[in-house]
Amino acid sequence: MRHHYVDWIRNLCILFLFAFHTARFFNADATETSFYLKGVENAFSTYLVYASSFWFTPLLFLISGMSAHFVLKRRSAGAFARERTMRLAVPFVFGCLVIVPPQSYYALRFHEGYEGSYWDFLGAYFTDFSDWDPLTSLSPAHLWFIAFLFAMSVAALPLLRWTVRRGYSPKWMRDPRLLFLACAGLALLSLLPAPGGKSLFVSAGYFLLGFFIATDDAITEGIERNRHVFGLIALAGTAAIVAEEATVGRKSDLLSVLWHHPVYWAVLLAFLGYGRRHLNRPNAFITYLTRASFPVYIVHQTYLVAAAYYVFRVSDHGVLPYLAIALGAFALSIATYEANRRWNPARALFGLRSAPRPAPVASRR
Repeated sequence: MRHHYVDWIRNLCILFLFAFHTARFFNADATETSFYLKGVENAFSTYLVYASSFWFTPLLFLISGMSAHFVLKRRSAGAFARERTMRLAVPFVFGCLVIVPPQSYYALRFHEGYEGSYWDFLGAYFTDFSDWDPLTSLSPAHLWFIAFLFAMSVAALPLLRWTVRRGYSPKWMRDPRLLFLACAGLALLSLLPAPGGKSLFVSAGYFLLGFFIATDDAITEGIERNRHVFGLIALAGTAAIVAEEATVGRKSDLLSVLWHHPVYWAVLLAFLGYGRRHLNRPNAFITYLTRASFPVYIVHQTYLVAAAYYVFRVSDHGVLPYLAIALGAFALSIATYEANRRWNPARALFGLRSAPRPAPVASRR
């Protein structure tokens, strides 16, 4: 049985990336990544979008863990490792070499007035690491998610395979109260080193929790039954986090960690609960996005940066530039998927399985 709500949630997260990363061009953030072009800051982007969007990357890792369980129920460990390599490692390398560099090129032109050609830029980008800066040197940019997902999938594979073969499922997860307490473990993991602000440990925690949640329908049934409780905690907690951001700024001390992570976890459980209740059915658009989502993820940020560069030459504030950047990048991302899905070598570079060969037409006698 296909869990349609998992596809819905994953694809809604991918669609939300366009709203979130477009907001990064207009939000106020002292830790801003250098390849984001900057328009005029506004409260909508800073608070309603950016500050309240802490949930979607953890949710993607959680959903990826659930999907890994469904895949391993059908495939051997070797087949799973080969698939992860082809669908994650290959697109990651391709993306770092081909998809990401234009982001730095446009950012360099915007921030520092670079006037050289793109080919001149690439020469320095791939060779000069004397003063490493993601603006001017090789960087994974948004593809860090793919690298993390590949690393944790391979590293945890013996545990994942053992779990599936033994049919193991954590009984404590069937109690929504105990499941909610998993946020304590996530809070502890967040205290471990996180180079660049991206914690492999916390991401792996969400991935593994998603994997074990998928081991028993009784767990997701319990989440669905308690969706209103999780939803109320999520709404109240999100409002508090946005208020914190708007007044004293987001804090990362131990006390803040202790109350942030229960909010993060409640939001994810609410998504699962309401998704299972209301979205567990097929839909033509979601079916299409299920195939297109990974290539769209790979290219989306490059198109957003390029679109922002040209839109900002006309206007850098207000609703229209925001919509032009987000919708333009989405259209280009879908067009790229459509252009590449019909050619198997290109499909491999974007993490897509080879297209099935058409059945031979029987000859008439």
